[in-house]
Amino acid sequence: MKLEAKFSKELTPDLRRETAEKLKAARRESATFNDLKNNLPEDYRQYQNIEDSFESLKKNVWGKIFKTEKYRQAEAMLNESLGEIKQHKIDQIRSDYQKKFNEIMSNCPLTSAEREKYLSTAALERMPLDDYLVLLRRLSGEAFYHVTRYGVRENTFMSTGGGHTAGAGQFIDSFTPLLKDGNINSCTATIISDQTRAKEAINSDFLKEAKASGLSVSEVVDKIISSYGSVNFLDRESAHFSYGRELHGMYGSEDNYKFYFYYPAEYILQNDFFISTRESQLNVGRGYYYNAGGIEQQYNDFEVFNFGQGVPINAGILCISSDIPVDPETGSQYLLENGQPARDEAGGFKKPDNTISSQEYWENYFKLHPELKPSKVVYGSFYSSSYKVDPDLENWARQKNIHRQADTKIDEFKDYRSSSLEALRGIFTDIVTAEFNSKS
Repeated sequence: MKLEAKFSKELTPDLRRETAEKLKAARRESATFNDLKNNLPEDYRQYQNIEDSFESLKKNVWGKIFKTEKYRQAEAMLNESLGEIKQHKIDQIRSDYQKKFNEIMSNCPLTSAEREKYLSTAALERMPLDDYLVLLRRLSGEAFYHVTRYGVRENTFMSTGGGHTAGAGQFIDSFTPLLKDGNINSCTATIISDQTRAKEAINSDFLKEAKASGLSVSEVVDKIISSYGSVNFLDRESAHFSYGRELHGMYGSEDNYKFYFYYPAEYILQNDFFISTRESQLNVGRGYYYNAGGIEQQYNDFEVFNFGQGVPINAGILCISSDIPVDPETGSQYLLENGQPARDEAGGFKKPDNTISSQEYWENYFKLHPELKPSKVVYGSFYSSSYKVDPDLENWARQKNIHRQADTKIDEFKDYRSSSLEALRGIFTDIVTAEFNSKS
């Protein structure tokens, strides 16, 4: 599918005809001294070198008759200049068309039928990057971002919900497991599908203390499950995103070395993704984002829920920093020993002696592991920021809020939550039972 040509035909038929006529006229213009037939068009006289060269050749009758070397050189130079002017005119016509076309695209949002056609998960997963970028020009420009970690964790922060500092100073890779899974999943869905992650979710010291205190398996499981019954119940049942800007500086690993997935806001809203936030004043399309206390919002507090299915990575764009110098063996900015960063005498992280660019590393990686490469990858230096107020987007998003869904959807959500809690209870019961039965 070549969306640019398709949208051009559908949205700009008059502009296309006008541009085609201009291009035909430009291509008919003279591009050699002989084509001019001793008559230099008025618009060429604005170029002093063209006019002087033309007049000089026109007067050099003997040079023309005998084709002297000096005459041939002068004619060749003039022909080169005339060809450049002609090409410049053609390029300018195309540039003017593209500018007008882009403006029309940005002011021509997708129709309901086009949303169904182009914004489904299946359509976006299949869509090549060049078409995807064209499609974005008909969207609002607002986006959801999901940061993932690869490298030594340098970015940490404190929040009202506690410190986000786990793994600080350690090498962390949540990126390649995400590539293998293919979906940005909720905590609940991840635990249900991966027994290892389920075990990691239980504090080992808590289990030892519970065993020593004589609590029953059922009582311990009740305590573990209780964390899923908080007022923020969607926290664990949803995939988490930021909105309006990516938050690598808080959620990423190594400074300036970014890995995140980009999703146009319209994709999340179009599909069966139900959005909730922890803050009543935080809304898609609102502009500046403040929490209930009036503090500028800065967390991954947009919770996207779709019954445990996750958000496919191939429906978005993977963005990776392109020019970070990294170890060709590990892809980290720092020297790793036994999987963890080596430190110098001052306690800082050592850097490798030999490096390649991060783009080269990941291109090599995807050549070795083509099955892990997402369908759309962009390398570069990215800066995201959006404070645009968009009432249409806000109204659309309000309809998709989990708390405003039809009763049938609310009932479906409650059924899912009950079944997922039952599955979690079974998994945690097995883990706790095994721990209580162990001799350690």
